[in-house]
Amino acid sequence: MDNPTLEKLICDPSFVEYCLDRESENVTYWKTWIEENPQYEDLAIASKALVLQLQTMPSEDEIAMARRRLYQAIDEVKVNRKILFRKWFPYAAACVLLLGLSIFLFQQSPDMLQSPSPKVAVVKQYVPAGKYMNVQLTDGTKVRLGPTSTLDYPQQFAASERKVRLKGEAFFDVAHRKDQPFTIETGEFQVKVLGTSFNIHAFEEDKVAKIALFTGKVEIFNNSMRLIILPGQAFVYDKVLDKYTIESFDQGQERETMNGVLHFNHATYSDIGQQLARKYGISFQADADVDLDFSGTIAHENLDQVLDKLTLTTSYRFFLESNTLIAHKK
Repeated sequence: MDNPTLEKLICDPSFVEYCLDRESENVTYWKTWIEENPQYEDLAIASKALVLQLQTMPSEDEIAMARRRLYQAIDEVKVNRKILFRKWFPYAAACVLLLGLSIFLFQQSPDMLQSPSPKVAVVKQYVPAGKYMNVQLTDGTKVRLGPTSTLDYPQQFAASERKVRLKGEAFFDVAHRKDQPFTIETGEFQVKVLGTSFNIHAFEEDKVAKIALFTGKVEIFNNSMRLIILPGQAFVYDKVLDKYTIESFDQGQERETMNGVLHFNHATYSDIGQQLARKYGISFQADADVDLDFSGTIAHENLDQVLDKLTLTTSYRFFLESNTLIAHKK
């Protein structure tokens, strides 16, 4: 089903069979469809609940009225009404009643429609190790996601705000909308912007989180702090010390980072292992007894070249064993 909606689902005979858990190939089909389209899972749950509620809604008089209306509509398109109504009439009638009830409530009491809105479908975009992905949101905002990063965003933003959630690193070029601020939620803080471009590094497992601002202005906040940074400034948060600093940064180097270039400045073995794991899809021994202080750049070399470089420039010999990074003292 393309562009599914609540109305399409509850009026689809095969989906109704799935909701009623009848012995049918349709049950298997819809279970598979939901697994393959997780962005519509909330919509499917809401639609199923409504189908079940509708089973007890129509009275005999209401069904008779709906039958007359449906016969008229079916006659106009010359459909075989006998076959259609024997199996699917109760659900079609329920759809007509639902539409009529919605119109009645709107005309009689608009305030009754102020109940909680249906959940908006959320897209969860994950990027595998060694890959980068460009995503354009419905408001025109462009996002470049780094390896092993996850971005959760709604298929359609609310009228008053735009909210997404990031785990990992990404470059955002946010579409300017004065009356619809854009907010990015991470593990430790939120970033609020109107229209600007910046990098965020916010992996849960990293000891440091960073926001580097290229253009515009952003507000960074959580329960204990709130501040604004300007172009050329970077917000650097040390999770271990629970402290932050505002620093200048190399914009060229920061842009290279989101194109797969790794820059190390007095990096430990754990820092190197974490970055190589994301870039090349390998594992590393986080608790390895390796005393390392490495500064350098790894651009677009293959993994063998990287291991040779580390071996030549440090006092350790680097190699892979069962796809795990190993470092032995020379």
